Amino acid sequence: MSGSAEWLLAPSSAPFSVAIVVLSISYLLINYIKARGCPFAAPKQQGRSSSKVTSNMSASGDKQLTLQQLAEYDGRDPSKPLYISVRGNIYDVSSGRSFYGPGGPYAVFAGKECARALAFMKVTAEDCNDSLEGATEAQLKTLSDWEAKFIQKYGIAGHVVQC
Repeated sequence: MSGSAEWLLAPSSAPFSVAIVVLSISYLLINYIKARGCPFAAPKQQGRSSSKVTSNMSASGDKQLTLQQLAEYDGRDPSKPLYISVRGNIYDVSSGRSFYGPGGPYAVFAGKECARALAFMKVTAEDCNDSLEGATEAQLKTLSDWEAKFIQKYGIAGHVVQC
């Protein structure tokens, strides 16, 4: 073997060679992510900062509905918005009508409180309620992640109230 890279191929320097390769790949990956953004992160919404989300929630979060009234916003009447509730917070998911409206994969959530269904990752009518009895820490974390997604994407439209 001749040349300046002989030391990389020597058996005694194999761990060092592996470390150099790993560091080089890490460097390239970090620079790629810095230049283009993380491919696994949710896309940033243009012109919408977190302070705007907070102010939108308080401005639009004034609607108060009972569970019985919430059921009227299940998507069957196209003139009404489409609502779901998670832990008593109502979200206007009308922009996701293809998911939450009639015939959609999550239509069972429309017009209902669905904290349990989201925490337990069940898409059934019997799990659409606010009972978190028996939920593990992991399931509660899953529910919190769903809430964060709904707040970021839809904002809070109101709150469920007791009769």
